[in-house]
Amino acid sequence: MILASGGYEGNPQLMTEHFGENAEFLKPVARGGTFNRGEGIGMAIGAGAAPSGEWGNFHGEPVDPRSRIAEPVVMTFPYGILVNADGERFVDEASSTVDEIYEDVCRAIFAQPGNISYLIGDRRLPELPGFTRAVLSDQPPFRCDTLADLARVLDIDAPTLAATVDAYNAAVPDGEPGFDPAVADGLATTGVRPPKSNWARAVVEPPFVAYPVATAVCFTFGGIAVDNAARVLDGDGTPIDGLWAAGEMTGVYHRKYPGATSVLRSLVFGREAARNALGSADAVPSAVTGGGG
Repeated sequence: MILASGGYEGNPQLMTEHFGENAEFLKPVARGGTFNRGEGIGMAIGAGAAPSGEWGNFHGEPVDPRSRIAEPVVMTFPYGILVNADGERFVDEASSTVDEIYEDVCRAIFAQPGNISYLIGDRRLPELPGFTRAVLSDQPPFRCDTLADLARVLDIDAPTLAATVDAYNAAVPDGEPGFDPAVADGLATTGVRPPKSNWARAVVEPPFVAYPVATAVCFTFGGIAVDNAARVLDGDGTPIDGLWAAGEMTGVYHRKYPGATSVLRSLVFGREAARNALGSADAVPSAVTGGGG
């Protein structure tokens, strides 16, 4: 038997058990994830398989929660500021390039009330080179001529948002050298917490824009243990006869997801599982399989 039934990103109860109460706001990044409820993992563990991977963690992406399309990512947060539902900054939006930090930022968003944040910028944010490739939502940003109006649209306390933006703007260095969103430029704030380590530009030029940004789950890190041949292992590290597994249900990740390895591991270990399972079946005598005479 080969198991390849995904993780548990479609199981709110199991996610709440392992991720905490905010998991009720955590939605799969694609609709197909709702069918990954962890049944295969549970059956394998019931058959003696050893749990593996970091069960309290997952691979997340920052998405526009208004959108109903698959993977409506918003990857431009390093170039504005992120505030929570209280109108306060809570993370260094630009500690490195977006591909390096988006998962850490997702975890910071997930820890906020309601798993919601708002990317705030001014008129220059949508004018960034490559903006349309970095924001895949089918929903337009909110646009307002004043921060007070933007706060009302977002249902955020206006004085708090104004104070947050003022404190951030006061911490932005004077002058803006050549702006390259693909290269961490070291243009950092001073005297504000949390800091912003790169691309610190003041939010001053109307119209002001905002995108809601929530964390969506791509796949869960917890699963079952397998060896290099995709054989399922028991608690002693011994292969369970006749049982292989591949894909998201195998627990291999801890803390950080190395980009592009999810599909790769599914491809490689899916092939290994099929090849080794077929090889094992071919080795079984025909009398045992009922085909002898």
